[in-house]
Amino acid sequence: MDCITQEKGDILSVRFPNYFRTCNFSCPYCIADLHSIDHEWKYEENYHKIIQHLVSLPFSLNVRLGPAGEFFLSKSLIKGAECLSHSKNVISVNLLTNLSFSPAQYDKFFERVNKSKIAIVASFHPTEVKDRKTWMKTACYMQEEFDFSVVLVAYPPLIKKLPVIKEALNNLGIEVAIQGLIGKYNEREYPFAYTSEEKMLLRKICYSRHDYEFWIEAKKPGLCNAGYKSIFVDIATGNVLSCGMGNAFELGNLFSGNGIKLNDGPRPCMNKTCLCDTENLNVVTFEQHYRKTGLNFHKYEYKFAEKAKEFPLLDEWEISY
Repeated sequence: MDCITQEKGDILSVRFPNYFRTCNFSCPYCIADLHSIDHEWKYEENYHKIIQHLVSLPFSLNVRLGPAGEFFLSKSLIKGAECLSHSKNVISVNLLTNLSFSPAQYDKFFERVNKSKIAIVASFHPTEVKDRKTWMKTACYMQEEFDFSVVLVAYPPLIKKLPVIKEALNNLGIEVAIQGLIGKYNEREYPFAYTSEEKMLLRKICYSRHDYEFWIEAKKPGLCNAGYKSIFVDIATGNVLSCGMGNAFELGNLFSGNGIKLNDGPRPCMNKTCLCDTENLNVVTFEQHYRKTGLNFHKYEYKFAEKAKEFPLLDEWEISY
């Protein structure tokens, strides 16, 4: 394989959308537009073929499987995660769920999975969750079993409720990220349409300065490790791209047998914004200021937090970012 060897200790992050669009929720702010598209999953064979290629790559991999719908509605998707979890070159597998199943059902889903490599990111959707107490109990189960976090979407009608929900989850020891709305509400394009008042509230409850800058203020990316320390795999074609946000570099094809060739370092991003919750963690500014705390791609810490206690101007909200 024509591949650039990673430096010792480096992990190649792989974002792997599988275009599975079946969902048991109907969120009004869903960016997958699940109500107006063909729900047939056409890429099951490609999905398993790509996984077999990934586990043969000469890299340590951190894989995120990102369906447009609900991951745990598909036995085939779970089977793929099982395969990845038992591969020697896979360090972690991040899965997304709306947490609409019971702990007993999740136990069944993970029956054959190597749970030590699994991280879970759950989305909490107040418009769809009818029994909040049950959802919270399931979240506590996940917190005990996995490297777990929760994401809330800053949908304008719900913004004022987010601090209460976040506090309730934090009180359970669960870390929470606030993601900006991507799309239109009342004919206004978000995240660009948040008012000053909304931004002030969101700034107070955002997980980090990084989340706020990229998800709410739509910061321009700058230098990025996409294509160098991370890749995006298109399930339809097997093409390996530097990222999935458009204007990406082609790095090879997993179906061709010729391997992939990574960039030899970070490159300037050609996009005006990077609103993807995975891709914006590849920007160099994130690497300079933050470090991951475990398997979960939504959990990390500010590198200079301890120093900032002595020197307040080093606080993440005070520095130039």
